Formats: sequence, C-alpha cells, structure tokens
Amino acid sequence: MTDIMLFPRYIAAGARLTAPIAPIAHPMNQGVDGRSGFVSGTNGERLFVKTLSSDQARWVNFENAALMAGNAGKAGLSPRLLAYNSDAQSFLFEALSDEWRPSIVMDLRDEAIGAQVILATKSLHALPPLAPSAPTMAALKAAMITARVTPPEHFEAMQAEVAKIEQAFAAAGQECAPCHMENSLSNFMLGPKGAVKTVDFDRAANGDPLADLGALCNEYCRSEADIALAVEVYAGQASPALVARVKLHMILAAFTWGMWGKVSHFTTDQREIEYYKYGENQFVRCGYHIATWDVDQLIGEM
Repeated sequence: MTDIMLFPRYIAAGARLTAPIAPIAHPMNQGVDGRSGFVSGTNGERLFVKTLSSDQARWVNFENAALMAGNAGKAGLSPRLLAYNSDAQSFLFEALSDEWRPSIVMDLRDEAIGAQVILATKSLHALPPLAPSAPTMAALKAAMITARVTPPEHFEAMQAEVAKIEQAFAAAGQECAPCHMENSLSNFMLGPKGAVKTVDFDRAANGDPLADLGALCNEYCRSEADIALAVEVYAGQASPALVARVKLHMILAAFTWGMWGKVSHFTTDQREIEYYKYGENQFVRCGYHIATWDVDQLIGEM
C-alpha cells in the first residue's frame, strides 16, 4: 500500500505525490527520515504526507511523535495533523502555503527572527507530557558497536566527557517537558508577518527543555554572546548556571547527532545521503566545544 492509499478519507482518488522533499543530511538536515511530499486532498486542498524509512524508524517513538504533532497542531504551533497510521509509520498533515519556507542560519542571526524561533520552541515545552521512551543516547552508543562503526578521532576522550556530563545532569536533576529533540533549522518554518511554525516531531520525547535550546544554539550561535542572548530570550535571564547548562547540552547534542550520522551511514540503504559527513561535522563541533570550554567548570556552575 502506498503512502497515498493509507488515507482515502482525506486524499483525493488518483492523487499523486508531488514536490517530494529531497533527502539532504549535509550541510542541512532535511527529509532524511523517510519519504515525504505534497498531495491533493478530497476538496482540492494541499496536504503533506510523510512515511518513515525502516532504517530511521527505529529511532522514533511513533506514538510520541504523533501525540506531539497533534498537540502542537491543536495549539497552532505547527501544521495540523489530520491522520496517522502506526503500522505504516505514516503521517498526514495540512500543508503550509507557499508563503512559508524553512529557516536558515542567516535568518536566526537576525535577533527578532531568532527570538521568535526560540519562543516557538519554548511554547512546545508547555504542551502536555509525552509517554516515557528509551534514551536515544544509550541506543546510539550500542549501535556504534553492533554496526562496527569506525569512530572519529578522539572518540574515547569525547565519550568520557559526555559520560561526565550525563552523570552531572543525573545528580543535579532537571525539569522535564515535551521536547522536539531535532532542532535543525529546516524544522522551523517562517511565514507571513514574522510567524513561525515548527515541523517534524519524529524524535519528540520528554526531557530537559534546555536540551532543545542547546541543540538550537549549535545550529546558529557563533559566540558566547550569541549563546547568552539565546538563554536570555528563553529564560528571561542569562545566569551563569543556565548558560552552563545550555553549553553542556550543546556538547551532548553534537555527540548524539555525530553518532546518529555515523550509525546511519553504516546501516542505511540510502547511500546517496551524506550521513557520514554530517556525523563527522557533528563530532568536530563536539570536540571543539570540549576543547573551548572547561567541562568541569561548567558542571560546577550548573
């Protein structure tokens, strides 16, 4: 059964998938989780359908993804989820108009747009909690071994620092809220009059809200001042403890996505997608953060 045939109540008979989203892992992260594109609805409206690929579905808690997408749509924070099929791992959404486009780095370098994206992320954290799910970090660490992934240079040293950070978070405790967990800039759609909507909730999970902010900072922040401003916009203040927490999450996010890129390269049939380069660049970012910041000092400040 094709993606389109899964939703006969909503999709017009004989409709075809158009403008499929090309999968790109590097330099941006877009469309790599499966097939997606636009289709005509029964009343001629434009809809968006997405089906997860088998090699990426294992990183997705489908029920949480559907719940978060549904809640975000009802709150007006994302396109509305119309239907989903758990067996096929497929979602059907209302489509945004052509006035909307994915954000890029230079958009968030504009303070006003950056603030809107940060506040859009914060709004997600006020949604109802999700079901408990297995930590992705642990699963990726295991997959690095079972898939016989060639680790990057200094992997063991990075892993040791990451373990130290994880232990510190466990000891310190943290807030828990529904998080996006995939804060690629292409997942923030910019529309008319400065509007922002968030898409792609495949990896949604409960977690520390500042984890989302840290991952977002990895996408566009160039300096200490950029990070401090992002924290101030989100929390109303840029205290040393909050900034330290976000920086530690930046390290964890880069390490996690580095492993994801590497594991995906060694386990996927989609050889045209540059998972390997994406993973390498994330590990370079992780190593840079660790070399630039004193992890022990950040843990102490947190």
